[in-house]
Amino acid sequence: MKVLAIGGSGGMGRATVRAALTFDFITEIIVAGIDGELAERFVASLNDARVRAIYLDVTDETALRQAIATVDVVLNSAGPFFRFGVPILTAAIEAGKHYSDICDDWQPTVAMLKLNERAKQKGVTAVIGLGASPGIVNLLCVKAATALDEVDTIVSAWKLSGAVNDDDGFTPPVAEGHVDAAAVHLMHCLSEKIRVLRDGKALDTTPLEHSQIDFPTLGALDVWSLGHPEAVTLVRRFPELQNCYNGMLGIDDIVDDLRQVAGAVAVGQLTVDDAARMLAADGGREARQARLAKAEREDVPGALAYAAGRKNGQAATAGAFIKNRPAGGMATITGIPHALFLPLLHQGRLAQSGVFAPEEIVNPDDFFPLLDPFCGPEGAGLTVLTSS
Repeated sequence: MKVLAIGGSGGMGRATVRAALTFDFITEIIVAGIDGELAERFVASLNDARVRAIYLDVTDETALRQAIATVDVVLNSAGPFFRFGVPILTAAIEAGKHYSDICDDWQPTVAMLKLNERAKQKGVTAVIGLGASPGIVNLLCVKAATALDEVDTIVSAWKLSGAVNDDDGFTPPVAEGHVDAAAVHLMHCLSEKIRVLRDGKALDTTPLEHSQIDFPTLGALDVWSLGHPEAVTLVRRFPELQNCYNGMLGIDDIVDDLRQVAGAVAVGQLTVDDAARMLAADGGREARQARLAKAEREDVPGALAYAAGRKNGQAATAGAFIKNRPAGGMATITGIPHALFLPLLHQGRLAQSGVFAPEEIVNPDDFFPLLDPFCGPEGAGLTVLTSS
């Protein structure tokens, strides 16, 4: 299997490529990036004859089509996805190549799902948002929801303190005026209307709305809403859903700051990039993460899924999470699931053509055993809890 890893020399992309190289059915990986020198250095460090680097500007449609034409599968790690998701998926479909990405913006998710019929016509299997959140979290939602007989509410949530990468030796030094990509994504999500499912209807509303869920064994957890794909895709898997949203855990200490900065972006007083710089000020992103971690409950996992409905005729709730995650921070917990698209495809576990969210086509019982070897000797430790 020949793979084009677009954005393969970036933080998430490097984790994807390293994981993909553990599969012996992979015959070639082309690491394609806008920083050709970084791609070359990264490839040299791998010491594997199956991988090579190319310079690729994804806005050059001719170059993009030429790169895609030479492979079997496209793995797209090039964000922001509200800019690059639709055109890269479109190019892959037109070339008849299977595709996966780690899209974490809800707007392009909606647009990319509309390419489903064209993908079917071309015999292409495309899974969008196969990372951590969305990705692992969606499949945890499936495990929680299917632990009940009926489900009407699904909430996916994660700790903002976990949204940081460990230095793998290729992380460039922070330059003056540098804009943290994850902070840009966060401010984009917080400064625009978000789509949620409320009382059975899709609703565009304001982010950072507070709610509380009563999670099995963990008790009351505070959640602040965020614009993410889970809120618009899970209803496709569970059409009976009445309420669905994604949110952040453990941000009590900074939620007012986030609202203030996001509000300034929303009214045009700040650009998204300037807001991201402010978010990373006063000691940088690491200081913010440490501040968050200090205020968080240690017994709450980094990401979780919550479902409410009925079981055995009685009101009931269920929750799902993994106890262990790969070492390496946000890059590996996102990039490794992305690479698992390859064995799922190779093993015939993704038999349908079309464009899908993870929960529509990936069986969690196929996925989590593939994730286990990357999470240490005890595996991921998939846990499902119920209460009534």
